[in-house]
Amino acid sequence: MFCLRLWGTFNMGYNPLDHTFCVVMAGGKGERFWPLSTDQAPKPFLKLMDEKTMIQLTVERAMRIVPRERLFVVLGQNHLDVAKEQLPDLAETNFIVEPEGKDTAPCIGLAALTLMGIDEKAIMITLPADHYVPDVDDFTATILDGVKCAATGDYLVTIGIKPIRPETGYGYINAFEEYNIPGVTCYKVNRIVEKPDMERARAYLEEGNYYWNGGIFIWQARVILKGIEQHMPELYRELTRIKALLAAGDSPAIGEVYRGIQRKSIDYGLMEKAANVLMVPSGFRWDDVGTWTSLLRVLKLDGEGNYRAGNALCVDTRDCVVYGDGIFVGTIGVSDLVIVASKHGVLVCHGDKAQEVREIVKRLDQEK
Repeated sequence: MFCLRLWGTFNMGYNPLDHTFCVVMAGGKGERFWPLSTDQAPKPFLKLMDEKTMIQLTVERAMRIVPRERLFVVLGQNHLDVAKEQLPDLAETNFIVEPEGKDTAPCIGLAALTLMGIDEKAIMITLPADHYVPDVDDFTATILDGVKCAATGDYLVTIGIKPIRPETGYGYINAFEEYNIPGVTCYKVNRIVEKPDMERARAYLEEGNYYWNGGIFIWQARVILKGIEQHMPELYRELTRIKALLAAGDSPAIGEVYRGIQRKSIDYGLMEKAANVLMVPSGFRWDDVGTWTSLLRVLKLDGEGNYRAGNALCVDTRDCVVYGDGIFVGTIGVSDLVIVASKHGVLVCHGDKAQEVREIVKRLDQEK
């Protein structure tokens, strides 16, 4: 059941939720989860922490806020079949297929064009498909606050996650000046910064005005397109061409234009430059679950600090991730390792090297 909450600060005839859409971005490769994650079934489509896949859990959260017909999934053509299989309640028209993965800025621009074609007043909630968010009620409340901010003006709203440790794997948001929007706690963003080294991450945690950048955004579709026009004019020109081709239904030409677009993230291309960015602090637990060892932070462990899944047996084993996907894995007398076996391969690495697993994928691609 999606939320039907009304806000008294708006005109009686206008409820922002009537114009609110969720866009789930499912274009990531999840290379650090090799050998379980593959080109055909990357991280969002894996059951890493539940009986449901990560994209199924994300869609369930989104549908507490918007009805099914206003929920869209952006993904590549090679993932369309697995997405339809895992999300059978979504209509064909609720999948926005990218001709080629080009990072988040083109993905978001294409989605904004699509929503503007449906509703010129569209408010767009943009969610990554593969994050860990166990506090669903608090998540819903935070997102609704973000919608309220986005509905009041030309703002680019981001959700800031209060850090609980120094973290070098996340970008950060610096925000301390409270912004006056009635009924909502939000801050004017001073700057968005790239992933820091450990010394800087510790300084951010101590200072207290820095938040993790969770990649969750809320804005009016027209506002994000206006921001792209101002700060990413090359992308905007290509999106304008695509808009005309969408109206004409010329899919081959859309693919040709899209493949010529430069890869760029929305953070680097727009959010780090824009002056109209607001941040709503999160009221929920969050983790981007970016590596195998991140599972040790968020999931239930055995008495020796191991995360075991599938066909796995651990003896005298501590602080390990052990995952047997249809293949039995046994360990004795080891610690701080990641051991994953599937039909696609076997991974054994020290926990400290979990960020580097994508190097195996890269070298495999080169050898092919």
